[in-house]
Amino acid sequence: MVSHIIVTEGLAYVVEPGRRKCCLSDYFEAVLDRLLKTVTANELVFISPGNSFDCEFSEEEYAVQYLLSQRPNLNVFVPSNVRDRVYLDTFDNARLLRIWLQKQGLWPLGKVTLYCNAPHLFRSWLLFRLCGFNVQQVVGCRPEKVSRIIISRLWFYDYFVIQILYEFLGTFYDFMRWFLWMSLKK
Repeated sequence: MVSHIIVTEGLAYVVEPGRRKCCLSDYFEAVLDRLLKTVTANELVFISPGNSFDCEFSEEEYAVQYLLSQRPNLNVFVPSNVRDRVYLDTFDNARLLRIWLQKQGLWPLGKVTLYCNAPHLFRSWLLFRLCGFNVQQVVGCRPEKVSRIIISRLWFYDYFVIQILYEFLGTFYDFMRWFLWMSLKK
């Protein structure tokens, strides 16, 4: 059986009278909607650890709420209490999910399909593979339209070319972090 892993893709906010309300970014919701069209009720879905960006919930908590509101029968697993850094990037998504899976006795998963924002496809594939996941397929997607205001830390999502550049630099940075992590494990 194939396991499905969602790479967290940011939060946004909508303006309501007198306050800003946090929610999934359009990019992240597109990823979740793509998964909902693909996965069957008996398959396992894992949401990688993400960030809260000072919102009420973290990326993975918003994601599980959304998925279960759409399909209450899904087998969705969300790591809890795994953060070890203020900001988690793609390397941390993979590393911390693996550590959590090991602690749960679920490692290794077997074949994996990753779901992420299209420009994030290569970095997600590379880092999950480097962290030992048997990635068979990566499903990348983009929203048809963007209407929510993305969290300022992720401003570059709204600019495709800049996000591609960011992903290139992020891949190099995360590869170096992975290399250091592997060196320290020896």
